[in-house]
Amino acid sequence: MVRFQWKSEARWGIVEDERIFVIDGDIYSEFGSGKELCPLQDVRILAPAEPTVMVACALNYIDHIRAMNKVAPKEPKLFFKPPNTVIAHLDKVHFPEASKDYRFEAELCVVLKRRARNIAEEHAMDYVLGYTCGNDFAAFDVLGQDQNVTRARGFDTSGALGPFLVTGIDPHNLAIKGRVNGEVKQDSTSGLMIHNVPKLLSHISRFMTLQPGDVVWTGTPKGGACPVKVGDVTEVEIEGIGTLRNEIMAPQ
Repeated sequence: MVRFQWKSEARWGIVEDERIFVIDGDIYSEFGSGKELCPLQDVRILAPAEPTVMVACALNYIDHIRAMNKVAPKEPKLFFKPPNTVIAHLDKVHFPEASKDYRFEAELCVVLKRRARNIAEEHAMDYVLGYTCGNDFAAFDVLGQDQNVTRARGFDTSGALGPFLVTGIDPHNLAIKGRVNGEVKQDSTSGLMIHNVPKLLSHISRFMTLQPGDVVWTGTPKGGACPVKVGDVTEVEIEGIGTLRNEIMAPQ
């Protein structure tokens, strides 16, 4: 599925062979593919989620933890990624004026389709609308000032999502790549997650209610926290979803 700008409004559609078909129904309930609308290239792609909240998991890949010589957390290590950070495929990422050390991390992101509260792991997948690519940017020098993860990762434009939202795939063994200017910096698989998608959703839902459209960031594999500079082009490619591409621009 794709969320896109059509004339003056945001709409959802289904992509088939580079063409957009109208959603027949409600994406948060039952839906199917309706009439053909237009070629994909004729629209501006928007972020494939409209979150009220985004919850992210740190230190969730065993290859990343081993590379950092850290100990795997017994419970998910969570923080908030504010909704103001959300941008779409091909949108510009603005290097924060408050930072000199900005870095990116490729992630698999989960978008909710139902209100989720106190859900069991065995039922967690029933609450998933789909999966998308995420690029979690963070100011590591700001993080070093007070260890406030949400502040360091909460700058405007620091949460790229897209390009598509894909349903019906198994999120637990997908190839994940992160690139800067075409050079591969991350090359791993979601099979190396410590806390998988059902566990994350169940764990989060036991202390807060997730709403339709909310996003869970599942962590980054080895090679994350890769520095970027103004002019760089970053890419996050996830098997079965596509490639999210964003350029780093000067501070606003």
